[in-house]
Amino acid sequence: MDRTATEVPQLSPLSDLHVLLYRMALEQGRLRPKAAARRLDVPRAVVRAAVDDLSRLHLLRPAEEAPDAARPTGEHATGAGRDTEYAARNPDVAVTHVTGPIEARIQQLHRESERMSSHVLAMKPVFEESWHGHFTRTPIEYLTLPDAIRSALERLSATARTEVAAAHPDVPDPAALEEGLQRTTELTGRGVLVRTLYPHSVLTHAHVQQHLNRMAELGARVRTTAHVPDRVLIFDAGTAVLADHGSSPGDGKGALAVRDPSLVRFLYRSWESAWESARPFTGSGDDGSAKDELRRSILELLESGMKDGMAARRLAMSVTTYRRHVTELLAELGAQSRFQAGSYARRAGLLDD
Repeated sequence: MDRTATEVPQLSPLSDLHVLLYRMALEQGRLRPKAAARRLDVPRAVVRAAVDDLSRLHLLRPAEEAPDAARPTGEHATGAGRDTEYAARNPDVAVTHVTGPIEARIQQLHRESERMSSHVLAMKPVFEESWHGHFTRTPIEYLTLPDAIRSALERLSATARTEVAAAHPDVPDPAALEEGLQRTTELTGRGVLVRTLYPHSVLTHAHVQQHLNRMAELGARVRTTAHVPDRVLIFDAGTAVLADHGSSPGDGKGALAVRDPSLVRFLYRSWESAWESARPFTGSGDDGSAKDELRRSILELLESGMKDGMAARRLAMSVTTYRRHVTELLAELGAQSRFQAGSYARRAGLLDD
């Protein structure tokens, strides 16, 4: 009687010996392991192990007992010395024996998965009702933990219907870029308009340019401007999530979810004003233009006399990077001081509109 396997057999790769024994069973009609070991001059234990492998794969099965006249005699007659016979099985039949229990288990797991999903999703209407009520009751919500911020953004993205407008004041880390790209893929796939503002300075980073190119390929619209004050995301002009630098413990990277209609309208109008004056991102060739825009912004800050730390933050770069740009501009203009560089640039028409 065949044994039905309930798990995947743990087998070594089939060797030449496996092939040879299977061929012998086919050509001779029966395979006797002991006889095969003598004929092939291979240790019995090795042949026995190979036969066991073939049996687990259902390529060999114990043969039915032969008629009395055909029974072996001598050492093969009875008892422990008897050399069990095996018959070969068609691989097409064998594979059904091997994979049948596995496929049955897969179907069982699939049914269990659907049943569990049904139980979990039964709570979705309760969640939707609670979520909507929470939004209505809470015009401003403080999100102080990263998981809470991520959850809010995921939920707002999933329920957005018309537009997501965003502004980012600096270069996001690679993980944040990838997370944003995944959200953009899902949003644009549903026909939601995605518009994002960045400062010109981010275009000097090759990996950010690559990211923005991928965003544009998905249908998102990207523009850059001289200065982005702070991070904000506005969903369907009805809910805004903006950075909160005061209430979050530790690193101060908290957020506010704003649902008050008047506040959201104000934030959206401010964002729209910045968008209208920003320059469209058209591709990787923007690098040269971005550098020109950044150069102009630095010259304007030098003319205004703004301190290095504040100017660097305004341009979303480190103080070291800002000072390196300043040194290059001073040398280019032949100026001896920051204010002098701004003055020279103004007289040379570099700051004209």
